[in-house]
Amino acid sequence: MNWRRFVPGGPLAEVLLALVACAAGTLVYQRFFTTDYLPVLLGACLVGGVTAALGHRRVWTTLVLAVAGLAAVMIYGVFGGATSAVLGGVRGSWNRLLTVAAPADAWGELLATPALVAWAAAFSSVVLVLRTRSAMAPLLPSLAGFLFALFVAGNQAGGHLVATVAFLVAALCLVAVRTHRGAGGASVRVERRSSKPVAALLVVGSVVAASALFGVAGGQFSHLATGEHRFDLRDMLAPPVVGTDTLTPLAQLKKQLNESPPRTLFTVRTDAESAALISRVRTAALDTFDGTTWTAGDTYRVAGSYLTGDPELVHRKPITARIEVQQLTGPYLPVIGWPSRLDVPGETRGRFGFDPDSGVVVSTGPTSLGFRYDVTGEIYQRDKDLPRATPVVTPTPPLPDGVPEALRELASTIGQRYDNTRPRERLDSLETDLRSRVYLPNAPPGHSYAALARALSRADGTGGGYAEQYSAVFTLVARMWGYPARVAVGYRLRTQKDGVIQVTTADAHAWSEVHFAGYGWVAYDPGRDDNSDAPTPPPEAPRVVPPPPSPSTTAPPLVPPAQSQPADAPDDAGFRWSNVLSGTFVLIPSVVLLVLLAGGLVVLGKAGRRRQRRRGPDLAARVLGAWHEQLDRLTERGITPPVSLTFHEVARHVRGSLGDAANPITASAELATTAVYAPELLSVAEADHAWELVARLNAGLYPGRISAARLRAALDPRPLWTSWSNGRRRWRARESLEMGRYR
Repeated sequence: MNWRRFVPGGPLAEVLLALVACAAGTLVYQRFFTTDYLPVLLGACLVGGVTAALGHRRVWTTLVLAVAGLAAVMIYGVFGGATSAVLGGVRGSWNRLLTVAAPADAWGELLATPALVAWAAAFSSVVLVLRTRSAMAPLLPSLAGFLFALFVAGNQAGGHLVATVAFLVAALCLVAVRTHRGAGGASVRVERRSSKPVAALLVVGSVVAASALFGVAGGQFSHLATGEHRFDLRDMLAPPVVGTDTLTPLAQLKKQLNESPPRTLFTVRTDAESAALISRVRTAALDTFDGTTWTAGDTYRVAGSYLTGDPELVHRKPITARIEVQQLTGPYLPVIGWPSRLDVPGETRGRFGFDPDSGVVVSTGPTSLGFRYDVTGEIYQRDKDLPRATPVVTPTPPLPDGVPEALRELASTIGQRYDNTRPRERLDSLETDLRSRVYLPNAPPGHSYAALARALSRADGTGGGYAEQYSAVFTLVARMWGYPARVAVGYRLRTQKDGVIQVTTADAHAWSEVHFAGYGWVAYDPGRDDNSDAPTPPPEAPRVVPPPPSPSTTAPPLVPPAQSQPADAPDDAGFRWSNVLSGTFVLIPSVVLLVLLAGGLVVLGKAGRRRQRRRGPDLAARVLGAWHEQLDRLTERGITPPVSLTFHEVARHVRGSLGDAANPITASAELATTAVYAPELLSVAEADHAWELVARLNAGLYPGRISAARLRAALDPRPLWTSWSNGRRRWRARESLEMGRYR
């Protein structure tokens, strides 16, 4: 038994450090997934590392264990033993990661790709630990896994402090151990080892520690830590949830208000205390105006149980309510404040779409009678600091041309009364002014510039409007002042009994919202008439609708439970996971960039090693460096002479394959022999001639200066791998020799 493998600093310690570095990458997903994803990904790391360690001595054993380990991870770790769901779940999993709203539930089809990356990183890292001598090579897979996790997490706020520190500490320790054992600094002659590993250890430790400290501090305190300006590939992908109404919800307001008798749309159930704190539910938020129509520029992502919160909503209070649908049509679902959680009977996968920028929730299919869901929303608290709150500083879109003079006059009159340091007073005054104007429930619909000018006109006595016009006016004036404002559409909550509120078409409403730092979207209601808070009178002949199901009744879910359908089968709600593949063509440039990056790293690696060989410490090292450079060129052509051959035997072996093109090899064999056995006889001219022979060999192998064969050779990574493999063999031979002397 080789007991040295289990002492500190031995291969076992290196394997453990490599696994820790790989596991650190899984911590990056901490804010991306909401449920227990970590055991699955850590298990994938462990399985990958163990299978690589058990089978690293034989290639076929390694391959068999790799396949078996990966199958176990996918079947039992990711999909919980559901073998039939593996193929459909793995296919396109990486697309689904980029089309789901974070934080996401840990569904099997979302965990498949991170688990595969974690397994591959651990497996590759352990193989490089046991089969190479390079101090840095085992870190490349774990670094790739870490970067992939950052790529998936996208613009999630935070600097991933725990994951970064864990990765850097494990990487530093691994580099230090391998450097100390001579993994990266051994020379051709054993006698010249002396104290170079110790010096290298100190240098590497100092550089990595300083870099780690600078990186962690910069990540925590720089502006990038907020995640506001980070690149996120999701912004480039087509939205996977489509089918919302093209007609703006604001244009539907008048139609609902004119219904007689009113229809019951849905019921809100909550406790009496919460019901007293909420006066409205929002269905849509409109942020784009073209001079005629307010529309929403939302991009909906697949939503799970947990939804992305508004980072500006600090002074908040959560309220939970149950929404029971009777006759509500359209994709927009009522929510309270900023929604943070959604629950439906069964699984929520594919039931909802969510825009994390607007807080709007849509259904991916029709909402039939009896559909219900529980929503938890965050509302801002009216504390003593609210009057001094300031709007969020963000670029406001320019107003379309043709702003009515009445709108400019209103903005100028109130704006001069309050300076820009008192935004709350400005906005309150604007709200009061609009509420004092004529409220005409029977005013014609429309919110174009012409309709707004007509609503603000008082000269001929025809002025006046209702919620549609006044909410649009308020939003435009707020934007003229530079405040981030939008039009919200939804329903009033006016009549409640014991926390139960029946919402009808008569409760349809529109208001304005301004985004404040610390308080999120603060509502202003300039279009509220004097009787808006009064109980709605019962209609003369109310329509008979089925009573809503009681909370204790088990309502049918929107779609059957996900366990009864394949991972890629369409939901009853009309959502199909495979739809996300339609937007993946934008990933092609990313793949091309990754390929170019890999090729660039290979070229740079070869160039750096060639420069190091040419600048050897003495003439013998320069000559031997030229010899090894020629062997690299042969490796690129698929010619790898056995390492047991002498220099002249290698020349004869190569001549059998290349013919006269091998003449430079023959001349270099004589110089290499002299460099090993009589280095004192070498001259500077002979060392330079050795590198001239390298150029002659390259010209003989590739006569054209630009050719596909020359390009393939430049991008061929085999010379790098061959050098690592040969170095590992020499290190093992030296270790065996030292063990024999010890015994």
